[in-house]
Amino acid sequence: MKSTKRILTMAVLSAALCVTPMTAFGFGWKSAKTETTAAAEEVTYSFKTEKATISIGAEAAPVIKALGEPKKTFEQDSCAYQGKDKVYSYEGFDICTYPVDGKECINAIYLMDNTVATPEGVKIGSTKQDVINAYGKGYVESYGVYRYTIGNTELSFYTTNQVVDAIEYLLVVTK
Repeated sequence: MKSTKRILTMAVLSAALCVTPMTAFGFGWKSAKTETTAAAEEVTYSFKTEKATISIGAEAAPVIKALGEPKKTFEQDSCAYQGKDKVYSYEGFDICTYPVDGKECINAIYLMDNTVATPEGVKIGSTKQDVINAYGKGYVESYGVYRYTIGNTELSFYTTNQVVDAIEYLLVVTK
């Protein structure tokens, strides 16, 4: 069951890597570079581990170096850019990257289980009320997904029966 869930998750992540840059940036490579650089400089949601602070929109190389060898990696040709979209799997979370000017930049972080939590202490298994207590009422809710936005980043909590079952940090850039 767990390996089936992991395979399904990787398939969803692969699709997200293809769709996210295309929908977030359109097809303008120059525009994406400029907006991505601006996104990294703005206030963003960040995920913290003992080894690194992982900010959406930031260059991936220093983060990957700090975190060490991932448990698994996955890559595919980018749907929107020249180069490879990549997923680095660590214990409890995945980091997704896309190519910008020959560098990998972070466009998503997925918390995969309850061994990790957001800096505010929310993790898979937390309640909807835990999310609201930690992040406030400034969310947009749709079908049990609670989305908080800062700058060009979005922090989403997916719930079933008011219990968090997925957490996603995402780069969201609009034209």
